[in-house]
Amino acid sequence: MRSHLFLLILGMCAGHSLVHADPGKPVAVRWWGQAMVSIETYWNLKIVIDPYSLSIGYKDPEQTADLVLITHNHPDHNNPDLVRGKPIIARGLHESEEFTKIYQALDRFPNQEEIRWTNAKLRMARSPHAIVVTSIPAWHDDEQGENRGAVAMLLAEVDGVRIVHCGDIGQSRFTEEQLKAMGKVDVLLIPVGGTYTVDGAQAAVLVEQVKPRIVVPIHYKTSALNFDLAGVDPFLTALGSAFEVVRPVGNTLAVSSIVNETESKPRVVVLNYLPWEMPEELAELFAKKESASAVTEDVFAPLSANQMSFRPSNGTHTPRWNAEHMIGRELGFFTEIYAKVDPAFAKIDLNPTQMPPDYEAAHPDWTGAEEARQIERVSALTRRFAYLLADLPLDEQAPGSRWTPRKLLEQMARHYGEHTENVKLKFELTDWPQE
Repeated sequence: MRSHLFLLILGMCAGHSLVHADPGKPVAVRWWGQAMVSIETYWNLKIVIDPYSLSIGYKDPEQTADLVLITHNHPDHNNPDLVRGKPIIARGLHESEEFTKIYQALDRFPNQEEIRWTNAKLRMARSPHAIVVTSIPAWHDDEQGENRGAVAMLLAEVDGVRIVHCGDIGQSRFTEEQLKAMGKVDVLLIPVGGTYTVDGAQAAVLVEQVKPRIVVPIHYKTSALNFDLAGVDPFLTALGSAFEVVRPVGNTLAVSSIVNETESKPRVVVLNYLPWEMPEELAELFAKKESASAVTEDVFAPLSANQMSFRPSNGTHTPRWNAEHMIGRELGFFTEIYAKVDPAFAKIDLNPTQMPPDYEAAHPDWTGAEEARQIERVSALTRRFAYLLADLPLDEQAPGSRWTPRKLLEQMARHYGEHTENVKLKFELTDWPQE
């Protein structure tokens, strides 16, 4: 009876896809040790999966999130209190250990502060930036849960990218129903440490079944973990030469829907559980840029949509143009560097037309508060992927750019300051709309 229910639920999981998407935007997948992973998007939505108890040895990574997902109820996966803020919490298993069906969308619309967590089956509006989460029933062992019970796998779809977190999968093979529910997978997060899950050799068999673009091993022995699991090497050995092994400097993987021509074969990305730390000098430059952009956000946030679109009688630009120009420059200059370092990126060019008569607003209905959030989003993206600057000298021209990293960061700080002052001058014009 239990297996029949399992197949019925799997059938309900299959066949759904993310209809509304904003493809090409980079998504960050970050590993914090054991099975704790965060997914961070261009729209600044953030999910944390399986936050652990600090009793297993890892230090508090001090993460916030909009949504916390729990694949099952074991303490090394089930500590939502570790996550700061007031996240929504969704569980793949009931307290009774029975599977919970999740097919929900995490979303926030422009000009709204509220994060929504809604049934994805409902015929209701969804922004291009929504994350759709689907739970997929699985077993913690190879005996249909008789020894260790059930576990949920989680599929997250955002910006054209499909990410599957396998939880504590213990099955030696995926079923056809599970493979159908997963569909085409861009990133597969799979445990490889054995004992409580599949081991490295078994995980390699599962990877071969799924055939993801990228596989990220999780749930294995590290220097921080205080109980015995196998390390990552047996898994890498079992995969063999079919996968390119990549070891980034920190705990972050950038992935997008863009399949670059350099992706000649799939990759296994071995992340560090510790994030990359900026050198002091680079950190100071980032802090100055972010301080300048924060002032800009404060100036724009109180403005109405009408004030943002105000066309001064003196022929100068609208406040909205200034906002779009500032973020367009930062986003364009940094992503062209990041794209040269990591093929997951493409340059994102949102810079508007320069001359006032030719300008058309990208989002004419956005309030100043939303334009301020857009500035914050761009600043967050620049910092989120700054590990790609790790091997670039501060005072040498960056690949794909006319700027050195130092000069670019200094220029962006000045740029925010200059354009913000230009906007403040418009408030003093006689035709400025008072609202």
